[in-house]
Amino acid sequence: MNAALSSRRLADATRERAVATVFIAAALVFGAVAALGSAQWLATAAVLGLIFVAAITLPMSWVASIIAALIPLQLYFDIPDSSLTLRAALVFVFSAALRVLVQRRAGKDLTRWKLWMLPAALFLLAAFAAALGASSRYLAFKGIYDWLAVFATAFVIGEAVRSRGLLDRLLVVLVAAGVGEALLGLAQYALGLDAVLRLLRLPVSDLFFQPNLLRDRLTDVSFNWVVFDRASPFGTFINGIDYALFLAAILGIALARLLAVRERKRILVLFASALLMGVALLLTFKGSGFLAVAGAAATVALFSLPRWTPRVAVVGAIVLIVAVALALPFAGLLAERVAFLVQREQGVTGTPGRLETWVELLRQLAQRPIFGYGLNHAPLLTEATRTLRYGAVAFNSPAAESAYVAALVETGIAGFAALMAWIGVVLARAIQLARVDTRFVGVLAALVALWLGNLTVAGFTTDQNGMLLGVLIGMVFSSVNLGA
Repeated sequence: MNAALSSRRLADATRERAVATVFIAAALVFGAVAALGSAQWLATAAVLGLIFVAAITLPMSWVASIIAALIPLQLYFDIPDSSLTLRAALVFVFSAALRVLVQRRAGKDLTRWKLWMLPAALFLLAAFAAALGASSRYLAFKGIYDWLAVFATAFVIGEAVRSRGLLDRLLVVLVAAGVGEALLGLAQYALGLDAVLRLLRLPVSDLFFQPNLLRDRLTDVSFNWVVFDRASPFGTFINGIDYALFLAAILGIALARLLAVRERKRILVLFASALLMGVALLLTFKGSGFLAVAGAAATVALFSLPRWTPRVAVVGAIVLIVAVALALPFAGLLAERVAFLVQREQGVTGTPGRLETWVELLRQLAQRPIFGYGLNHAPLLTEATRTLRYGAVAFNSPAAESAYVAALVETGIAGFAALMAWIGVVLARAIQLARVDTRFVGVLAALVALWLGNLTVAGFTTDQNGMLLGVLIGMVFSSVNLGA
């Protein structure tokens, strides 16, 4: 008892000294910046200091909840005297990861992370080797930086979650984030394209969207925020595809919890949440999103069959009927969308289809089969195509249209093998947990949604979905802390 009390007091004293040191260092930095007479730099330093202090001083359970809450609200701010921006969410994650690494117990805990960290490390090594020979080292190393955000998030969440109560709280936060995004997306659809564009041009929008990318795409409205001459729901995402994948993943969590809970009030709340997200997802008219949600729903159904009860049958039937009822009014528009995608594959629309893009990229792989061309280079390997935009001829480079094809071409056979091994390790562990704990059925469904959705879009590391992927993986491997 005395030893435990002494250990706790020592930990508290160490934390107090760390906090005092941070505040002293922050005061020195603020003083130096103030002496330079730059209010903008002072404000930036203050924001970074506050984020860092919060990440290293708040209880780890709070840190985990904040990371989950920050997934849809990345909160961007400019670096003074440059065109670069920082994400508050990512600064918070990296600061929290540093905190975990310097704790004494981290050295012991790292041994149990070999299961997923080894293939992740091999993937980063392959990406680094590819970056050394890349035509644009900036793009290649930025891709590594983006993947580090995914792995750092997984590391922090896996270390922070040490109780099933916190695991439940994270699931609630994620579902709430999905509902918030659905409501925002439905409001965007209802407002109409002109009103949405006016709002996006307000200075405050730079806080919620990637500022540089937002300005570029607002110049000619050349992004997929427009479907059938209306604003497609996109929430706080920079495009509708990433938004659709996010909703599909969170919808998988909501459906799994809907079939697992017993309290009538929670059932009604989860049903309303799933309904809102389903409507918003439907209005995006994104095939990748539909594929993702189909995979998530199939996963939930598969793991619910062994626990089949009359209540599960009734809830499942109601969800299915509502889904069909929602789809019927949009059957004509959905058919039109499918026809467009088919015509695109046939080359009728003037832009290359996915199959044509993949064949071209795989042809390029033969020149650098082992380590590839470097991350973020797949779009540079395809020829610019001629297309019509608002009646004017324009040329653009097709996207990779698949995270897997992009990974193969950009990191070669070595990187792709490591990536698939990493996914396999996570999938195997998630399936094992889902068989014994219904909490992990939703986590597995969300992972399946992201992995399936990325078959036809390259979005593993996009700001929000990359962090969501990290949170889900961290939840899977936090099971070590829970004794599962």
